[in-house]
Formats: sequence, structure tokens, C-alpha cells
Amino acid sequence: MPAWIETVGITTLWAVALARAPQALRSGQQRPLWVAIVMIALAMSLHLAPVTATLAHLVPSPHWIDLTTHLLSIIDAAAVLWFILHAAGRHRPAPLVFGAALAVMTVLLFLDISAPLHARNQISPSPAVRSVPDAYWWVFFAFHLVADTTCGLVCWSQGRRETPRLLRYGLRLFGTGILLASLLWVLKLAYLSTGSPLFNPLFSPVTGIEAVFMAAGAALPVLAQIRTRWHHRRAYRGLNLLWQDLTAATPNVILGPGNRTRAAAAPLQLRLYRRVIEIRDAMIALRNYVTPAAVDLARRHVTDQALPKQAAEAHVTAYWLTAALHALHSGHPPQPQSANLAGPGAYDLADEINHLLRVADAYQSPANHAYRTSLIGMV
Repeated sequence: MPAWIETVGITTLWAVALARAPQALRSGQQRPLWVAIVMIALAMSLHLAPVTATLAHLVPSPHWIDLTTHLLSIIDAAAVLWFILHAAGRHRPAPLVFGAALAVMTVLLFLDISAPLHARNQISPSPAVRSVPDAYWWVFFAFHLVADTTCGLVCWSQGRRETPRLLRYGLRLFGTGILLASLLWVLKLAYLSTGSPLFNPLFSPVTGIEAVFMAAGAALPVLAQIRTRWHHRRAYRGLNLLWQDLTAATPNVILGPGNRTRAAAAPLQLRLYRRVIEIRDAMIALRNYVTPAAVDLARRHVTDQALPKQAAEAHVTAYWLTAALHALHSGHPPQPQSANLAGPGAYDLADEINHLLRVADAYQSPANHAYRTSLIGMV
């Protein structure tokens, strides 16, 4: 398998970590998992050639580079385990996790110092090449295997069916990536036990695929935010013509000062929410300008088109709004309204937006133009 998979996977993981940074730094709930992602990306990066080349200028010898990266990876694995446990609401194991990490680091330092003088901390390809004893690697790999397996299982346990779908998929993808890291340590233990050259080419690709899975799991919330923002922008623009016509006729419903610069600086979700409120308030003000005859004409037009229920309700609303605007602009006085023109009740803001978008589409439709013509002819 090509070695570039590792570079692509790690680069993708860094990109996702940077994309999630602004929201994670503001949210105490998301911060632990984000820090875990950064720590994982950092640990993976320590093994890339450009990083080790940079370390060669900072650390006195290859032996100390190897030992430093190994000790940092233990700290990283413990931190990731603690952050994931913390994100899952399990706060007590911190002393156990970091105590175990400190113990493992102490053992690694002891085994390194007590070993014969050696140039690198690498698995020795032959007895003639001096290096640290195999016990060093058994301790090092075993700690990573336990930490990563625990992280992966916790992520999968949090991705239960009662968890929201997007979060569930994200946790499972992220957990799968960490369990692939466990596979990597199993492969390294197998290589340590057998010395077979068949295992060595698998290390880099498995690391890359592991990083891609974790990046995909971490990216799902970002993609969800992008999708939500796209839907909000589409809805905001879709309601624009209806909002303009209604608020021009009832300017008192506009919330706050009409400063366009200040309004544009507000978050899109807030602007959309205000637009929905202003449209609804305008509808309440305009319904007193609708005559029973105009409502009857609207319903006959809808019946003639044989529209589905939701579309029919939206068309009726668009038609009586057209009639109300026509009456207002023609100078007709308001009158008490006995008909129920509020439209269907909405369970939440999303339902309300979807209903008003259907009204906006109906308001701009050729059928509404035909209704307007019939209305003028009736008057």
C-alpha cells in the first residue's frame, strides 16, 4: 500500500482540527474531544520525516529524538484517553490514567538507561545491532494498545441508538479510527515477536487510514454546521420577497432599528428568526383587511388546482395575503376578521420556516398572479 496515505490522513486530521477550533474553544462541552483530536494529530505527526528532520536540529542525537517522541506519545495517549473519558462524563479515572502513564515513562527511561550504549531506540533488525531490550517495546506497545482500545470502545459505547444520528455516526467513525490504532499496535507486537518483514509495510498505511476515519468522525459536526448554515441562507433568501412586501405594508412589525449594516452583522440564524417573526406579525396585522369573499375566492382557486394538503394551505395563505395587500393599497379600512387565517400550527422553528417558504413560493407563483387578476375583476 502507498506510503502517501499516512501523509494524507494526518493532513486531513489537522485540517479538521483547525476547522473545529473556533467552536471548540468557545464550547466547554466540545473542547475535550477537540483537544484529543489535536493530541492524536500531534502524536502521528512526530513520526513524519519532515518533523523528525526538524527535531534533528533541536535534539542532540537520533537516540534522544526516538526517546523523546516515545515519551511524548505516552503523554499524548494518556491525555487522549483522559479527554475522551472526560467527554463521556467519566471524570474519576484521571489519577489512574496519568499515574499509569508516569509509571510507563519511568519504566521506559529505566530500560533505556540500563541498556548497552545504542544509537537509536528502534526494534533491532538483528542481535548485532544494539538497541533497547524487547521489554521496552512490550511496555510501550501494550500501554498504547490498552489506551487506544479503551478510547475506541468508549466512543462506540457513546454512539448508542438514543444518541442523535449525526453524533452517533461521528462517534462510531472516530472510535473505528482509534480501534485501527489498536490494530497498528497489534501489528507492531506481532513484528516484535516474529521479526517478519511482512508487517513493516503495513504500519504507515494503517496509520493513514486510522487518521482518515478519525478525521471523518470529527468532521461530521463541521459538515452539519455547513449544511445548517446553507439551509438557513437559502431560507433567508427564499423569504425575502414575501418579507419585503409584507413589511413595506406594515412597517411597525420590523424589530429594532432599520440599520442595514448592523442587521447584516447579526448572526444569520438570528436574522432568519427575526424575519420569520416579522412575517408572522405582518400576517396578523394584514388579516383584518381580508374580506370573506376574497377568502372564498382563494379557496376556490386552490380547489380547482387539486393541490396536496400542505401546498393547498400555503396557497390559501398566499392568496389572502395578496388580497389583504390589495385592499390596504386600495385604501379599504380594516374590519374584524372571524375566519381562522393563522394557518397550520408549527411544532418548532424549522416547521414554521418550511411553511413560510411554501407560502413564499405560492406568493410568487403564476397561480397567485391569476388569483390577483380574478380579485381585481371581482372588485
